[in-house]
Amino acid sequence: MKVLILVDCLDNGGLERQMALLASRLPQEWRRHVWSIDGGPFESYLRERGVPVSVHRRAFRLDVAPGAALARDLRRWRPDVVHSWSWMTALAAGATCRLLGIPHVDGMIQSGALEPDATALKRLGMRLATLVVANTQAGLDAWGIPADKGRVVYNGFDESRLPAPAPDDEAVRRPFTVVMTGRMVPVKHYDVVIAAARLLAERASSWRFVLVGDGSDRERLRREADDLVAAGVVAFPEPSFEVLGVVRDADVGVLMTNPGLAREGLSNSIMEYMALGLPVVCGEGGGNPELVEDGVTGYVIPPADPAALADRLLYLHDDEAARRAMGAAGRARIRSEFSVETMVRRMTDVYEEAIATMRAPRHDRRRPGRRD
Repeated sequence: MKVLILVDCLDNGGLERQMALLASRLPQEWRRHVWSIDGGPFESYLRERGVPVSVHRRAFRLDVAPGAALARDLRRWRPDVVHSWSWMTALAAGATCRLLGIPHVDGMIQSGALEPDATALKRLGMRLATLVVANTQAGLDAWGIPADKGRVVYNGFDESRLPAPAPDDEAVRRPFTVVMTGRMVPVKHYDVVIAAARLLAERASSWRFVLVGDGSDRERLRREADDLVAAGVVAFPEPSFEVLGVVRDADVGVLMTNPGLAREGLSNSIMEYMALGLPVVCGEGGGNPELVEDGVTGYVIPPADPAALADRLLYLHDDEAARRAMGAAGRARIRSEFSVETMVRRMTDVYEEAIATMRAPRHDRRRPGRRD
């Protein structure tokens, strides 16, 4: 079976990481090829793992040449199934797949809310697709995808990324460390974490908040937290492709998302925290409750409330037994329900269903199906 995987770019983002993980781990019977409009660090990641990659860069923002190239490649390659991860490639492939009778799995739903940009074009891409797959039920519900067309495939965590355990040196006393990783853009509510850091820094000096990421908001956030950085309470390590070494050394993982701008799908950051045995404190909404069991693997709190965040962090700071129990429960949950093997198996099931749906007589299509 030949699967053509489409993505708009190969940047260092959560969507691109999951796409690359799937492409590199598909069983041998699936001949895969990744097709992208723009390059990025995951281009070399894929090539190093033997995955063929085609990149058709735009000469300017509204350049339609990549879309024409994709149509030609679809006619020439005739894959058994196409899996698009981003809206531009999904839209570019949709009509050609319909014309050629190629099953098309649309995977552009990666958040737990209706996204305001290019909404009409995204809906068109989903209508043209054979099946729509999202990484949370919240995402399917937000877009109103019916049960006979929508499928959930949760992200997988690649345990080969786990760093070696940190040295256990009882003689070294370090501050209680809270980490948040992600893009430093308005969607990610680092401001809430900085505000919580101010509240906790007033009570004790044994706190350290490590904010990891890069993006358009990084310099503004650094200026806002300048006094806390000078006091050693907040740190902004240099961004890097791999963040797990920093996460490993923390006590709690945090993810706050601006509810006025977005809701998380299935957060890679939260999965990383849990895989490393950290309890999680995250904002409610989107797919977060599908990943974090409130009171079991961490806490789900109001998404824009620094006082609520500070309160839960203080509790975890003071109760080591609860902190360790939640971390262990999170690690076990990742291994049992969010493994790479589970993600790959569920996605190939979707591919096979899409192929069977396309081959079925037209009057038999769109029968109600399961949501994995």
